[in-house]
Amino acid sequence: MRMKNKNEQAQANYFKIKFSKVIYFLCIAILLLSVASIAVSIWQILRFGLSGFSDYLKYPLLIVISVFCIAVVVSLLVKSQYVVNKQYLITQFGFIKSKFIIKDITSMLLDTDTKKITIYFGEQFIVLNSSEKWNEKLIRALLDSNPNIDYSFTLAENKPQNDEK
Repeated sequence: MRMKNKNEQAQANYFKIKFSKVIYFLCIAILLLSVASIAVSIWQILRFGLSGFSDYLKYPLLIVISVFCIAVVVSLLVKSQYVVNKQYLITQFGFIKSKFIIKDITSMLLDTDTKKITIYFGEQFIVLNSSEKWNEKLIRALLDSNPNIDYSFTLAENKPQNDEK
């Protein structure tokens, strides 16, 4: 059983999820606020001690919540990816993991304007946001696992230029 798992991992293709600058900014803000709240809580405990019941709840709870926030953000930044193997398309957003059976995919659409891939499972769909340079490899990996997928893409439209006077 262990050998099969390592063999499947060797055949899997990994594609990093592309986040916007706003998401990176929010992650950095959460990390900074969490570290600051841990530092302030420790300073408060060392300076003033834990005098009442509310202090025993407030500062340790704030430290635990801050450590949890740091763990979630770090896992989101480190382990956000799409994994394609012979049977499954796996989406991982930090600790959250979803599996989709590749044989159930009916069609894929690459939007050339937004550079996103929409994958349809009959009436249901998911939208993948990988790096532009990995879109072709991601699509190829899915088509290699299931050649019956109907693949299409949109063409960029020539948008009319506004004549401002």
